[in-house]
Amino acid sequence: MRARIAWAVLGLTTLAGILDTVFTAAHRSLLSEATWADHGWPLAPLAGVGCAFMGALIVSRHPGQLLGWLLSAASLLSVTLAVDAYSMWVLDGDGPGSQRWAHVSAWASPLLGWPAFTALIMIFLFAPDGHLPSPRWRWVVWVTMAGLGLHTVGTLTIDPGAFVYGEDYGNRGISEPLMTVGVLLVAAGLVISAVSIALRLRKATDDVRRQLLWIASSAAFLAFGVVVVLVVPRIQGAEGTWLAGLPLRLALLAVPVCVAVAVLRHRLLQIDLIVNRALLLAFATGLVAVGYVLVVVVVGLAVGGGTGGFWPSLLATALVALIFQPLRRRVVRLADRLAFGAAAAPYEALADFSRRLGDRPDPADLLPAVADAAARAVAASRVIVVLHVEAGPDRTVAWPLSSPDDPPPVGVALPVIDHGERLGSITVDMRTGRPLQAREHRLLADLADQAGLAFRNARLTAELSGQVAQLGHRTDELAESRRRLISAGDAERSRLERAIARQVIRHLAPLPDRLRQLSGPGHRATVPVDAALLGPLVETVNTALAELREITRGVFPAQLARSGLATALASLLGRTGSTGRLVVETPAAGRRFDPRIEAAAYFCVAEAMRNLDGPIVVVLDAPDDQLSLVVSGSDHGGLPQDHMRDRVEAAGGSVSISGEHGQTVIEVRAPATHQRAAADHAS
Repeated sequence: MRARIAWAVLGLTTLAGILDTVFTAAHRSLLSEATWADHGWPLAPLAGVGCAFMGALIVSRHPGQLLGWLLSAASLLSVTLAVDAYSMWVLDGDGPGSQRWAHVSAWASPLLGWPAFTALIMIFLFAPDGHLPSPRWRWVVWVTMAGLGLHTVGTLTIDPGAFVYGEDYGNRGISEPLMTVGVLLVAAGLVISAVSIALRLRKATDDVRRQLLWIASSAAFLAFGVVVVLVVPRIQGAEGTWLAGLPLRLALLAVPVCVAVAVLRHRLLQIDLIVNRALLLAFATGLVAVGYVLVVVVVGLAVGGGTGGFWPSLLATALVALIFQPLRRRVVRLADRLAFGAAAAPYEALADFSRRLGDRPDPADLLPAVADAAARAVAASRVIVVLHVEAGPDRTVAWPLSSPDDPPPVGVALPVIDHGERLGSITVDMRTGRPLQAREHRLLADLADQAGLAFRNARLTAELSGQVAQLGHRTDELAESRRRLISAGDAERSRLERAIARQVIRHLAPLPDRLRQLSGPGHRATVPVDAALLGPLVETVNTALAELREITRGVFPAQLARSGLATALASLLGRTGSTGRLVVETPAAGRRFDPRIEAAAYFCVAEAMRNLDGPIVVVLDAPDDQLSLVVSGSDHGGLPQDHMRDRVEAAGGSVSISGEHGQTVIEVRAPATHQRAAADHAS
């Protein structure tokens, strides 16, 4: 809907331009001086159509962009031109219609023309993103709108039937002061809008700067046209009015084009290069003209022969040529500074970069600073900075920020070297149509040289950070291992307490009562004590001792140290009856292993015997000088896998636990170091 409104405004403006041409042609010749100088045909109607077209184009692509709507509003100046042309045709050329309605139309024309002109002023205030530079600039909008309101009120106080554009009618005591103050306030808004563009251009970078350069160029062209319109007629008289009005009309035509390019196509058209060449030409022409005039006038007055003659002109030309050559570099530097900003003074940027190096040893801050400095120094479109880190992945930063899907850079790559060692690189991509110049290449080489020491410090920082991270990780692992050891110790003590309470205490608990019965009054006379009474007590004590020995064997059986792993496992499984079966392969038969490995393997089998349901099968082997212990059975959920793994890994082995066909398989592998060989190696 909003786009349709903008295109409707274009249709209205086009119709107004056609009517303006018809009314003007009926009143006077289209090629006359007055038509081009006073009325501004055909450039003024074309400027209105251009504003409407560019505004509609912006609104159709970006409906929320305020600049598109301001351009559409500014295009209504074409309607006021058509109304003025009709009024002048009726009043001066006997056109159709009554003269009263001609006066009324001329009176109504400023009521639409001044809001359109105010919209044109607002374009420079809200450029390039449709927002004010800051909320503090709102007063400029209010001042301009107040001026528009006063001028409108002043126009409304004039009698419409007696109004003729350019003459004074009505109540001068009310209308003239209001309109004068209104014009001054609107003019102040125009000046402040130009100041806002200058301030934004001074702080802007990259795309925003290119956008502002387009709009600032049109504003400068418009200001130049206004100056020419005011100055040239006063110097050359009426004969220069047509030529004097031409820059202003062209500037009005350039405003919508520049604004549309700034909003839609600023990345494709390199305005900074265009402005640079235009400024260079303007400065050079101005210096030559001023020098030539001054020399001719001074020499003419000195010789008393006026300002004419061949010899003064020849002398002026020679002197200007001699003077301009030393000034050429300053002129070029000034033009570059205005067009390219910080990129025109690269070594200033390099000096600023050197001051920033000391404050950014961290690679997270250093690499973006290097990329930013390189991009600003040569006005690059893309910069990739890489820092090589030996103890980790390389650090890479792109300017501007890019996604991993972006293509790799294909520009000029400069290595960053310190003491003959390559520490990284700086890769620069230039804009299309602007190759890297020799002086810019030297500048980047200087920047890379200055960054060498900073890159080395950054690499050391990155490597140190990596080592700190590794130490932190190992510290966490040690803390976790310590927690597991504490948990394992608590679990082992709890297991011993439960085993003693379940297997030993239940046999010893009744003994005190039975002994008190034997030592009671009824048994004192019986000497010796009846063997039938003592027999059960002795059997209970023996059972408790047997259970206690079984528990101690689960902790560390003495048989394991005396006879080896195979014998200790056979004794452990033999005490379980038919629920366990031991298979000792030939390489492991009668072989001794490192005591820590034997203890870890025995511990795993003992835990499996407590937590696995039968039948339990234990296979002991020693292939390729490796201890292999496989335990299989049905796990009912109590197997202490972490404790088993910690115990075996502490002895240099590994544990893998898997399940297949409803069976849990525990496989222990460890170096099969012979006890004697290990003892000889330790000695």
